[in-house]
Amino acid sequence: MKTTRTKKYGRVFSAWLWLTPPLAMISLFCLYPAVSAVARSFMDWPLSGAGKWVWFANYRTLFTDNIFWKSSYNMLILVVFGMITANVATLFLAELLFNMRRQRVSKVFRYLFLIPSLVPGMVTILLWKNVVLSGGSGGLMNIIIGLFGAEPNAWYFSESMSKFSFILTGFPWVGGISFLIYLAGLQAIPESCFEAARLDGITTFKRLFYIDLPLLTGQLKYFLIIGVVGGVQAFDLQLIITDGGPNYSTAVPGYLLYLKTYGYSALGEASAIGVMLFIITFAVMLTANRLAAKRQEGIA
Repeated sequence: MKTTRTKKYGRVFSAWLWLTPPLAMISLFCLYPAVSAVARSFMDWPLSGAGKWVWFANYRTLFTDNIFWKSSYNMLILVVFGMITANVATLFLAELLFNMRRQRVSKVFRYLFLIPSLVPGMVTILLWKNVVLSGGSGGLMNIIIGLFGAEPNAWYFSESMSKFSFILTGFPWVGGISFLIYLAGLQAIPESCFEAARLDGITTFKRLFYIDLPLLTGQLKYFLIIGVVGGVQAFDLQLIITDGGPNYSTAVPGYLLYLKTYGYSALGEASAIGVMLFIITFAVMLTANRLAAKRQEGIA
């Protein structure tokens, strides 16, 4: 009996011995920075020296800042339209490849649409800024609209067109591996579902809404969460192309966080912005999980 108990405690000790290093690393490099950022959002945190507790002063400054609310509105517009354009385009492409009769041709197209993911993102951004949506008369889009008699547009540097230009960036939004995830989801649907649909006379368009989308809930939830997390945190386009302008028409909270950290050294306010972004992301993830769970219960 003692031998069995000794072996059991030995296995538990060995397990904790192996788990301690990774848990310590996670605590040090993941948990501690997050907890520290929350604590320092209640402080006047200078670059050097000790911080001073100001409690909710940073949040009051944040909520009374018109630029923050404007940037939050910009983020909402960019995230919503980015989610719609990216998911609709990739799902449409996955459906086209899935319904191709000639599988060899389908495989060729899979490789072709993966090529854009091999190009560094910075190169893509610079191409759109300097070639496609260049504000000069030699920009590709200005040349195209000039054929119809329209005047050249400043695009990224026009306050009325800047958000639309950001949404348009990356058109047709189908490069990368996202469409492969949708395609794998379609291929995992039992063939019996498609046979039953054909026997009932359901067209391919109706099948998309009655069979494909309900059975792609897992993929949709994944892209919803990843899209929101990436969209809330992203500020690369703002930093590289417009620097938040013109007149903060493209600024987002992530860019303000960067600006307050490296531009104004207001690290406490930057931490408060980070906490707000965390709350928004967590709320969206929680809502998505609950809606997906209810959807699964309805299907079951």
